[in-house]
Amino acid sequence: MKQLKSSRLWKNSYVRAAILVFVVLGSVIAFWFCLKVASKSEYPLLPIDAEGMRPTLNTGDLVVVLGVSDASEIKVGEKSEGDIIVFRRPSNPDELIVQRAINKTLVDDVWYVRTQGDNASSPAWWSKGQNAGDTWGDGLFHEKFLVGKVVGKIPYLGYIPLYVNAFLQTPEVAMFLFIALMFLVILLNIHLRRRKKLKP
Repeated sequence: MKQLKSSRLWKNSYVRAAILVFVVLGSVIAFWFCLKVASKSEYPLLPIDAEGMRPTLNTGDLVVVLGVSDASEIKVGEKSEGDIIVFRRPSNPDELIVQRAINKTLVDDVWYVRTQGDNASSPAWWSKGQNAGDTWGDGLFHEKFLVGKVVGKIPYLGYIPLYVNAFLQTPEVAMFLFIALMFLVILLNIHLRRRKKLKP
């Protein structure tokens, strides 16, 4: 009798849909957590929303970010030689910037970094931050603002989280929904292939 009830329950499309949603959400949370741990970055995937790094990175590219512990792990140099880094704007730490590291200076055991967009004619000048010591010299920023360095990109895939973010105004939720959508597409594809095989 118990087995019959559970069999009927499983045949209910609402129950199956609820279980599918639960599995997808659990998978997305686990995937996002593992991605953060593996990349050692708070933002392992980040969509590009500006033209400052053209032609290397274009609007709509999705970049893969590897976390760094300090600026000693960053290679500096012009154009293709220096690492592309992700960092927080010193005057507004909620805003993330993607630029190339072109110089760094060690001052009292603290690294300060200078950046420039590949599409810019001159280096970026970072004005004073919210605290003393956030910037140094002629526009270099403190290494505490570093998020990580870009190690890869996927063209055009960043448009999805950018569009979602335009409505939600929260980048992490936008990325979470983007990954959930990818999981649903994969599961739907698997489901359709199985149904095709079962048909005579």
